Amino acid sequence: MANSEYEYVKREFELDSLLPPSNWIVVRIDGCHFHRFSKIHTFEKPNDERALRLMNACATSMLEKFPDIVFAYGVSDEYSFVFREETEFYQRRESKILSLCVSYFTSVYVMKWKDFFPNKELKEPPYFDGRVVCYPNLKTIHDYLAWRQVDCHINNQYNTCFWSLVKSGKTEKEAQQALKGTFSKDKNELLSQQFQINYDDEPAIFRKGSCVYRDKVETMVKTDRCGNPIKRTRLVITNANVDIIGPEFWENHPYILREEKCRYENVKKFDINHRLPPCNWTVVRIDICKFEQFSLIHSFDKPNDEAALRLMNASASLMMESFPDIVFGYGFSNEYSFVFQDKTELYQRQESLILSSCTSRFTLFYMMKWKYFFPNKDLVEPPHFEAELLCYPKQKILCDYLSSRQAECHTTNQYSTCFWMLVKSGKSENEAREILKGTLSKDKNELLFQQFHLNYNNEPAVFRKGSCTYRQKVEESADAEGRENTTRERWDVIVAHADMGTEFWRKHPYILRKLDLLG
Repeated sequence: MANSEYEYVKREFELDSLLPPSNWIVVRIDGCHFHRFSKIHTFEKPNDERALRLMNACATSMLEKFPDIVFAYGVSDEYSFVFREETEFYQRRESKILSLCVSYFTSVYVMKWKDFFPNKELKEPPYFDGRVVCYPNLKTIHDYLAWRQVDCHINNQYNTCFWSLVKSGKTEKEAQQALKGTFSKDKNELLSQQFQINYDDEPAIFRKGSCVYRDKVETMVKTDRCGNPIKRTRLVITNANVDIIGPEFWENHPYILREEKCRYENVKKFDINHRLPPCNWTVVRIDICKFEQFSLIHSFDKPNDEAALRLMNASASLMMESFPDIVFGYGFSNEYSFVFQDKTELYQRQESLILSSCTSRFTLFYMMKWKYFFPNKDLVEPPHFEAELLCYPKQKILCDYLSSRQAECHTTNQYSTCFWMLVKSGKSENEAREILKGTLSKDKNELLFQQFHLNYNNEPAVFRKGSCTYRQKVEESADAEGRENTTRERWDVIVAHADMGTEFWRKHPYILRKLDLLG
């Protein structure tokens, strides 16, 4: 897109939200609609240990994948990930950190499902939302973690009482009424007297939640000449269900977070929701992270793998079905941009919830549809996506943004087509780059035609133009008593490969109108 007339859309509108330096970054991930999800998948109440261990396995994978995460704490369907204070992960760009974390967590959750539920199929896709919160010092980060563990205790004690009452024959309303206004000691007495349960004997994973961190472990690396073991200390990712409210844990593990007196009041004041400006067109652009590596591992065709592109389009179509406020999608290669109508009130326009929910769902759909498009290929590595959220105040600027992405599609694909034709003809990759260095579009067209008898304009439109996903009105016949030739309308999601110039928007004026047209 260098020096194109559309370059201003990146320069003037794609502003990175950088997290403040010398702050502890916490990414908290929560399951979306997990009350329904747990019911559909018949999770045990009040706690399903397999579901909790699945969450812990995902958290362990997060620490393995991202070395800058120094501590994680999870309870029920949520997990908090603490990054080291001076992390420069993605230059501390909020949207990148949030989307990548929630996408990778979703991906691992799906991949590991069968390890913990071998006899249960996923009946409904799990997805997660998340938020990023910054804490300025060790005191507040300690207090944040203490707050989450206090919350774990309060919720689990209530749920243990509630489900014990329900299983004893009470209705859910009766159980709620019985617990109304009770204190912690009242609930302990209820469990002890009515159900002979000592709450303190309940599994620690239920009462205290789970901590995942790197622990120092001594291991023998070799023996000396006399046969005495020589030991070295190394860091091993560990899962523990321990008290992190008091000082003992932190005193025993000073290398995770420095020990400081803990208080957990008033931490929610740091949890600020960033809301998008009203009456702006919102665009969520999603990219596969480390796509070159991912495509190499899964042997994608070069320069374009049509099955991979169709998988992206299928995922985009499902996104439009899931989010009625998405009015248009445009994608090529490993990226997709989703345009929300300007008046959307999705998640009350909270940036982190829109971004994380979209990224998680797209990841989920991509994984669900993988086998359909690659029936003979297993997912060797979990795909994960990064995303950013952009706002455009005027429809013209939005259209220019989409044109800029299509211009990028053309430039990138034309170069890749030349590059891989040269490589397949026997050139090394370095030689191919050198040949193409400084060439213009017409030079590349001439190279393709003269050396390979290939007319670039005859290449499939999905490669050259990318894919537009939108709703189109369809009329169908409907039987109605006493009427003849009755028709009704519906809006189907379609994928097209078209130029997004003025003519396209003139032919499809309804796309960027209000959604009352779809009612």
